[in-house]
Amino acid sequence: MKPFVPFLAFVCCFAAVSLRAAEMRTWTSGKFKAEAGYMPAGSPETGGIVDLALIYQGGVHRIDWTKEQFGPYLTWSNPKTQKEEWLFDGFLFIEFKSNTGHMYAKGYGAKPSTKADQLWYLDRVFEKEKSVHALDSALGEVIGRLGPPPLPRRVVLTLPEPIVATENWGELDGKPLDFKKTEDRLAAVTWFMERLTKRWNESNFNHLELAGFYWVAESMGPDDQELMNLIGTEIRKRGKRFYWIPYWGARGNGQWRELGFDVAYQQPNFFFKLEVPESRIPTACQFAKEHGMGMEMEWDERLMSRTEEYAPKMQGYLDGFEEAGVWATAAAAHYMAGHGIINLSKSKDPVVAGFYQRLCTILAQRQKMFAMRVH
Repeated sequence: MKPFVPFLAFVCCFAAVSLRAAEMRTWTSGKFKAEAGYMPAGSPETGGIVDLALIYQGGVHRIDWTKEQFGPYLTWSNPKTQKEEWLFDGFLFIEFKSNTGHMYAKGYGAKPSTKADQLWYLDRVFEKEKSVHALDSALGEVIGRLGPPPLPRRVVLTLPEPIVATENWGELDGKPLDFKKTEDRLAAVTWFMERLTKRWNESNFNHLELAGFYWVAESMGPDDQELMNLIGTEIRKRGKRFYWIPYWGARGNGQWRELGFDVAYQQPNFFFKLEVPESRIPTACQFAKEHGMGMEMEWDERLMSRTEEYAPKMQGYLDGFEEAGVWATAAAAHYMAGHGIINLSKSKDPVVAGFYQRLCTILAQRQKMFAMRVH
């Protein structure tokens, strides 16, 4: 077998060079070209975002999201280099229920949200010293230590779904809205988007850019296509992007472009049920590649509370995404439940601590790698 070693080394080297060359065709001279495969991380299509952290904020059952709580999402201390390194460059502020328990998307076992519920959520998103304001302040402190991040820090804000079954949502310009009519559903979404934009502009954030808006419903209803296209058009008129993260098998996930979205990430939904086989990861990755999507990384508090059961799930994502080329190529969204990386970073369990180090290493490397490609 020894005579074949040089030949094998040549083949491996050639394959690596070919892969790099193919990769560079997508990222030539700072210009991005969409090719068959994943949605490229950091590309204009994603609004420039590489790794998008889902921040569940708004409901009264959530943490306050102070600047201290954002710290573990912004940087980590690399134990090998003893240096502080940047992590997430995108932040999706998302919520499903109001303080009254009314739902912002169908399927959460409550009454649909009203105009009053949505105004309440608006105030929560822009609450002083919390939420987006706290993120901007926390970034300011880190920039004071490290200088500017390798990539701009961008925010995506959530649009509540105007659920067809809604009764007595409220009035606009003295007219009660009827969500059985597409034009009234669009009017409610446009009204909320305009208020989000106004509050954003009034806040004068120093370190954040508004990338676009997220559709909170994770699957399409049978009559949603016209509405989605109309919303997408309104968003692009404002120079922003329309984001979506459908669950596995969701209606319309493969037709996200036809629905009017600019950016879509596929949920594998491998973590949440122990009986879901590990084959789900490569299957979901292949689906995303075939449909030009990014991928969602998923884990929650059970990684810490039931480590023996859920460590193989986390391992499956980290290894599976590496093998499928996600980390090297694709835009990624990160579902981490309510407290996410805050609790992961504090764990003394060696297995959990190992996952924290590996995940942060991946995130930090991606910031450096894609920043070089952009610039």
